[in-house]
Amino acid sequence: MKKIVYLVVALALVACSEDSTLDIKGMFSPQGETVNTRFEQSMAYNDSVGEIHLEMFSDEYTIYVCTDSHITRKTHKNLDYFMAQYLAAPLPKMALHLGDLIDAQKNYPCADSVLRQPGVAVNQAQSILRPFPLFITPGNHDIYFKQWPIYRDLFKTSAYWFDTNNGSKKLDLFICLDSAEGEIGTKQTAWLKNLLETKSKEGYRHIIVFTHTHLWKLDGSQGHTSNYALEASYELTSLLSKYGVEYVWSGHQHARQSVIFKGVQYLVLNATKDSEKGQSYMTAQMGEGISYQYFDFPKE
Repeated sequence: MKKIVYLVVALALVACSEDSTLDIKGMFSPQGETVNTRFEQSMAYNDSVGEIHLEMFSDEYTIYVCTDSHITRKTHKNLDYFMAQYLAAPLPKMALHLGDLIDAQKNYPCADSVLRQPGVAVNQAQSILRPFPLFITPGNHDIYFKQWPIYRDLFKTSAYWFDTNNGSKKLDLFICLDSAEGEIGTKQTAWLKNLLETKSKEGYRHIIVFTHTHLWKLDGSQGHTSNYALEASYELTSLLSKYGVEYVWSGHQHARQSVIFKGVQYLVLNATKDSEKGQSYMTAQMGEGISYQYFDFPKE
């Protein structure tokens, strides 16, 4: 019994620290805007800027993908390295971050300085995005401690879609889902269904969904946000399969995984976090097919 009391006290002390990674209340119920509210605010922003169509000037291009960087004011070495590799790579290209950009409270100023380098634009309209677009989806750490308003001010939207083209030729469709709470909610689900029903008829060669929380649970290390409720998983996987989604890219688990279910390949990436074992990022070569490979971060 004493051990339990000590554990509760320790968790409470950590949660009160300004650099705490533990939002005890937030782990069990939203302590701020719910996923439906975040979705509505995201749609309002999306409507204000219009659709995003990325001109790649080629049928082939590269996507740099990382997740779970968990940066703090003191440590963001791996994310710095990822951004340097991305910026140095030849065009055409774009980048995705799959959530848990920051680790705890008051770390957003650091994230802003890391990501907003010359030529890089994050979750903005087409005219601003080129030549180095970077798209982000929120993770649970990004919205803990009622931080959604900060995330929204920096990155504008948590649920959106964009596509790529080569001249007038459509290439690929990308859909970002907000799963920061381990669910996508009724409104976002209805939007996704309508979007897939419409866009799946438009002749895209690939449809890719990216989000933070994965659908295939490896262990219970992430608590209640480990993955979606069973009914939500069934509905979501059925939708993705029905409308021809080819890949779902996600993070959250900090462990690499590949699952093929109903014709959809679900890739979970390793973490980018500096202190994590097995740190890596992914590049995907987009063409008539998709090939991907993983790259380890340099060791100190």
